[in-house]
Amino acid sequence: MCKKEVCQLFYLTRLKLVLCFIFVVLSIGTTNAQGIEFVNFGNKIKLEQSNAEPKSVYKFANSEHLVELSNRIIIKIKAGMGGGVTNALKQKIEVGQLAIFGPFAEHEFMVVSLKDASAKRLTGALAIASGLEGVIYAQPDILQIKSKLEVENHNAAQWLTKTLSQSGSMKSLPFRLFQLEKWQKQLQQLTQGEGVKIVVIDDGFDLKHEALSKTKVLLTYDIERRVKDVQPQSRFDKHGTKVVGVIFARANDALPAEMAGLAIDAGLIAIRQTKSWTSHTLESLHIAQLAQADVVNMSWRTQLLLEPIKDAIDGLAQTGRGGKGSLMVLAAGNSGKMIKANSTEASIASAVVVGAMNSSGMPASFSNFGKSVSAWMPGYSARGIARNNAYSGFGGTSYAAAYCTGMIALLLAAEPGLTASKVKQKLAQVSGLALDNQSKQSN
Repeated sequence: MCKKEVCQLFYLTRLKLVLCFIFVVLSIGTTNAQGIEFVNFGNKIKLEQSNAEPKSVYKFANSEHLVELSNRIIIKIKAGMGGGVTNALKQKIEVGQLAIFGPFAEHEFMVVSLKDASAKRLTGALAIASGLEGVIYAQPDILQIKSKLEVENHNAAQWLTKTLSQSGSMKSLPFRLFQLEKWQKQLQQLTQGEGVKIVVIDDGFDLKHEALSKTKVLLTYDIERRVKDVQPQSRFDKHGTKVVGVIFARANDALPAEMAGLAIDAGLIAIRQTKSWTSHTLESLHIAQLAQADVVNMSWRTQLLLEPIKDAIDGLAQTGRGGKGSLMVLAAGNSGKMIKANSTEASIASAVVVGAMNSSGMPASFSNFGKSVSAWMPGYSARGIARNNAYSGFGGTSYAAAYCTGMIALLLAAEPGLTASKVKQKLAQVSGLALDNQSKQSN
């Protein structure tokens, strides 16, 4: 090879190196500009930097839905492999705090805090974690802004009417409501929910309310403040008290017996959670698992169902109650829409997803519907408890889910050997699930 050819080869090689360097630099810059990508149910989710403050606020690509990111990532691992994954992770990235939740069936979730919360560092950590042995997937820890626990919808308020027992004689009730009322009375002649553990994950709980003074409170925990006090912390903390009242409130001068809770002798585990951080929900479900919950009530939903939440709920529904399955009760939602696959928590097939019936015993116009709906329950009530020792109306699918939770507690107290699938079958039969959930009928 002549000298000229050697020089040309040298310059070509140097040019290639320079171009590679420029490509790498531009690629890194592009990654930061585009934001963060991760996989959810096999689909690539792109988060773009938002103009909103603080800088940790992003938005879903092609959407105005906002989310907030932290310095944390969520890693799904095979149960029992936490030690190996932890060691491998610490060799590759700077890890701050680390916690493991589960196991949920055959898997656990590792919440890892990084020492740097930049988009570049999060992207790199997700890529590294995803490649480790024993890791199923990795996602950023996400707070879905404007997805605070769903409270009763204005559309639901039109159905705030008389309770079942006030609707006249049982025989005059619409057939489905008559069947449900009859079943409730039969179960309550046997039990008031004794021995059943109910976890309610919601915003604040006014457990000092006079109608809850005799409630068997087994455990309370505030996920955000890391304290045992779950009392409401703001005027917005009102949903949890109402949900608990449908299940546990005892009759008094202000609350007639026909409006009292369905399973007043069950045990309550109250978990206060007002923000939808993935890590917070996983921790709440972890507590439910450790407490050996029979029933878990989550009468709320987020903008987008994230895979770790579905996997944890699936795990509890499969392995809770000593293998018989915990009953995971979720509200269908109050938007009057079809529930699409993997859209919100209400799309989880393993859960007991509850739609709301109106006073005619038909699916209410405001209730979401679809294949995932397991039962239809009353979505109206004339009176229930409220924070600050008050009383008020309560309706919607949140009420229906709370009502269903109480019915399940009665059923499990009467027949503790029932599996989760058998309970779902009984609920479907008594609530008339033969109604076509995909083409919902309504008045």
